[in-house]
Amino acid sequence: MKNELLNVMSNDMNIPRFKNESDETFTYRLCYSALGLWCLSTAKNTTGASTGTTKHSQTIVLNELLARYKELFHNISDRFIDPVNHQSNISVFIRRVYEETGYLLSDVDNHNRLASYGRSIIIGRQALFFGLPLEHYTVNGLGVFSAPSDYIVTAKDFLIRDRLTCDEYFQTQFDILDFYERDIDMQDLEFFTPLSKNVPSRSWNKDLETDCSVARKTEYGPFYRVMRTPEGTLFADELIEAQSDGFTSYEYRRLYFAIKAHYGSPLVASISELDTQYSKIRVNGHLPNREYYFLLLLSWPERSAFDKSNFIIQNSLLGEAIKALENIGIKIKGGDIYEKSKRSSTVLSGNP
Repeated sequence: MKNELLNVMSNDMNIPRFKNESDETFTYRLCYSALGLWCLSTAKNTTGASTGTTKHSQTIVLNELLARYKELFHNISDRFIDPVNHQSNISVFIRRVYEETGYLLSDVDNHNRLASYGRSIIIGRQALFFGLPLEHYTVNGLGVFSAPSDYIVTAKDFLIRDRLTCDEYFQTQFDILDFYERDIDMQDLEFFTPLSKNVPSRSWNKDLETDCSVARKTEYGPFYRVMRTPEGTLFADELIEAQSDGFTSYEYRRLYFAIKAHYGSPLVASISELDTQYSKIRVNGHLPNREYYFLLLLSWPERSAFDKSNFIIQNSLLGEAIKALENIGIKIKGGDIYEKSKRSSTVLSGNP
């Protein structure tokens, strides 16, 4: 029965197994994507004149479905537990990803309904579709893929990103006209060290090692952009709001990535080929939510549903993922499959 169910899920969502993939990983990927589909399906329900469902009902349905999966497939239970915060609920998390990425539209009564405007992003020879198409579709991670719709947007439009290159963004953040002297004791500060090989969250020390950086008094702030000039050290307030699961949260990471790239020590994302159809992306740090959520619509978090650094992705989708990461200053390291994806993206986009 279990194998039959997995075969049906694999065929329905068109999720094949990659070379030497363990039963546990394959089962986890199928259940992860199936939870996403169920979340979307509940939001297209119609009751009388009302369309959609309450957020609470969605969470209950997904919790019950996950409980059933865990009964059938005992080896996947830990995959849906956040190792950092055991209180995190994967059902709520999946719902929030869909709400923040435009799959689900919320109203004032705390109801969710499925997006119906047919927006899609062309990626290779398929399209990431925001909704549930009536015709044949496939699933990658939490993303639904189908033939391109009439309403096409770009990945950059979806990410709501400006058109600045990484270096141009850096220059806007370190315009000397925005900086001024402050009566701040340098001994009270820690400084972001862009040349560090550690992840950004562990790249802080008491010395200002570059002319431009970020300073903080404690791990929780206040924060300042700092410039070392012949006249002394200048400061600009760096306002970092409380972070959440919102689409634009953790945006300060873009600044850290830009500083690292400017000083020749960019954050690295490594790509390793699993087989001719799949690859793994490993990011040496956590992403801004925009890019993180985008990857969740293209790929599967590898180690658990809450893995923010390792992703399993189909090679046909690599090109768009790479462009999104490079756009915020991340350096891509990989084998032949990376170069193939770059050439494929160039040919498909029509760029020389």
